[in-house]
Amino acid sequence: MQRLAILLVTALLVCRSAFCGTADFAATVANKNPPRSKAPNGMAWVPGGEFSMGAIVNGEGSSEMPMASNDSGPIHRVRVDGFWMDATPVTNEQFEKFVKATGYVTIAERTPTKEEFPTAPAENLVAGGVVFAPPGHEVALNDHYQWWSYVKGANWRHPLGPQSDIKGKENYPVVQIAYPDAEAYAKWAGKRLPTEAEFEFAARGGLSGKTYVWGDEFRPGGKWMANTWQGKFPVKDTGEDGYAGIAPVKSFPPNGYGLYDMAGNVWEWCSDWYRLDYYKTLADKGGVASNPQGPDSPFDPSEPNEKKRVHRGGSFLCNEHYCSRYIVGTRGKGEVNTGTNHLGFRCVKSPGNAAQHITQN
Repeated sequence: MQRLAILLVTALLVCRSAFCGTADFAATVANKNPPRSKAPNGMAWVPGGEFSMGAIVNGEGSSEMPMASNDSGPIHRVRVDGFWMDATPVTNEQFEKFVKATGYVTIAERTPTKEEFPTAPAENLVAGGVVFAPPGHEVALNDHYQWWSYVKGANWRHPLGPQSDIKGKENYPVVQIAYPDAEAYAKWAGKRLPTEAEFEFAARGGLSGKTYVWGDEFRPGGKWMANTWQGKFPVKDTGEDGYAGIAPVKSFPPNGYGLYDMAGNVWEWCSDWYRLDYYKTLADKGGVASNPQGPDSPFDPSEPNEKKRVHRGGSFLCNEHYCSRYIVGTRGKGEVNTGTNHLGFRCVKSPGNAAQHITQN
């Protein structure tokens, strides 16, 4: 079942610096043309250009082994046009303005119907969302049901359930957002959700083949660069980076394009359908893929009946032992009607009719 099942966290470990290389990466060639319009409020300019997309794949990958997941390769060459991007994930304050203006009700706030889930017991048809609940003892990392649960009353206003709220957290990323919720906000704001290619180009910030959005060293000079998990996963996040759990936006340095939280903190929706073999399909065509929009239909062999879109960026739950997908170029996925307390989004906006072509040096 969709919302009533834990569909997000089929995490595939990806490479740390020791497993990554740059041999398959060519230099990023950024567009030189500046935007032809004034920066929209809260957005940063991403020039677009040609770059090497993906991550070095060292094996099939799993939640137990430090390998790049096999959906992150092969490395392939991509071109994207310039665009504006929200400098941060959409915040609780911003989403609340949308809800007040439109009366929108998120999927997590809607009671599932018997028509949607004909085989579900009536007692399971309750509005809610998926919530991370750390177990009280160490557990094997091969069963994510040990730390995820479906919680009645969990939604964007109450991310952890009815006992929680967002008071004082106006500047935190909004979470418990399903794909249609993010899409509705973007349309209201006169924007759209980024493609996966746009997200990765933006996340790289002009760098090529680096392990992280800021470079190859996880903690340059001993400095924390993103909100990730410290401590024994999934038992206790020690918060050594300053935050046990989600962090306010702009808590860590921006990347080269002035974008915050492009790694860690919360996963973010992209507009592409998810397919395990999509990168291979693009690479097999040869040449440079221009503004790829993703496959025509979704397919995840691990859950072939679920319709999934791409997630990018990782979250505060990612760590070197499980789901280290704060590594740039790696991928996540999620059933479109499922939200969690570590999943949000940000929007992009095309620059109108301004042509953004690559200018070689």
